Amino acid sequence: MNRTNDNARQDEQNREAAVASPNATSPNAASLGATSQGTAPPGFGGVLPIFDTHAHLDFPQFEADRTPLVRRLEAGRFPGGLAPEELEDQPIAVVGVLIPGIDVVSCRRALEMATLSPLFHAAVGIHPNRTVNTAEGEWQALAELARQDTVVAIGETGLDRYWDDSPIEVQIDLFHRHMELSQETGKPILIHCRDAWKDLLPILRQAGKLCGVIHAFSGTVEQMLACVELGFYISFAGSVTYRNTKFSPLWEAARQTPAERLLIETDAPFMIPHPHRGKLPRNEPTLAALTALRLAELRGVPLRTIAETTAENAFRLFVS
Repeated sequence: MNRTNDNARQDEQNREAAVASPNATSPNAASLGATSQGTAPPGFGGVLPIFDTHAHLDFPQFEADRTPLVRRLEAGRFPGGLAPEELEDQPIAVVGVLIPGIDVVSCRRALEMATLSPLFHAAVGIHPNRTVNTAEGEWQALAELARQDTVVAIGETGLDRYWDDSPIEVQIDLFHRHMELSQETGKPILIHCRDAWKDLLPILRQAGKLCGVIHAFSGTVEQMLACVELGFYISFAGSVTYRNTKFSPLWEAARQTPAERLLIETDAPFMIPHPHRGKLPRNEPTLAALTALRLAELRGVPLRTIAETTAENAFRLFVS
C-alpha cells in the first residue's frame, strides 16, 4: 500500500466510488486453466494474461460493487469501458490477483475475498504504518492465519519513513517477525519500502534466506540490483507509467530488472496508472495492463512478452 501525494489520506472521499460500464469481453481465467488450488495454466492462448501481485480489494473503496468487480475481472473488462487504444483489439485475461492484508481485520477480509473467485489469493501481514497499534495477541492471531493453506504469502510488511504513523523501531521489530514467519512457513514475503532503503537493505542482508517481492518498487537501479542479488522479485506499479522526469530513476530500474524477476501490480485502489491518473476514482487489477504496456515500451519488447513473463513469474512465486 503506497499512498501517493495525489490520493494520500483521502480514503473517506473515495469510499463511495464505484466503477461499472464494461468493455468488450475476454476469456476468463477458468478457460485458461487457472484454479483455486493454484495451478499455473499450461499456456495463455491468444489472450494477454495479467497477474496483479498486489491489490487491496478488501478496502472500503470496493464495498459498493464488489460482486460486479469480480465479474468484470473474470471477464477481463476495463473499468468504465476505458480500454486503452493499444489494447482495444487485444483480449485481456486477469489470471490472478494477490490480496494482501494490512492488519488482522484486513487479513481476515482478504481470506474471505479469496473464496469469491479462483483468481484471488490471500496474503497476511501488518503494514508498517499499522504496526504501532499491534498488540501481542493480534500478532499471534496473524501468525495462526499465516499457517492456513489458503494463505500464499506473508505481508504486506516492511518499512516506511515517508509517513510518521509508526515509530521506525516498532516497524523494524514487526518486520523481523514477518521475515521469521516467512522463513518458518516457507511462504514468500511482500515487502513495502518507502524512503527507508538505508534501513531495509542491511536488515535483508542479515536476515538469512528469504524469498519474496519488493512491492510497488520505487528505488534506483542499484537498489533493484541489491534486492535481486538477495533473491527478491521486483514488482512495478502505476508509478512507472508516470511521465514526470522525477521518475526517470524508476524507469531505468524497470529497464534493467532481470526478466525472470519481473512482476506487475496495481496496489489498488491506489497508484492509478497514466493516462487515467486523476481521472478515475480508484485503481483495479485490469489496469495493471497499462503498467505492462509501459514496461514493454521501456524495455523495447512486445507487450505479450511482458504480460506472459510477469504472469509466469507470479504463478511460480505464489501459486505453483
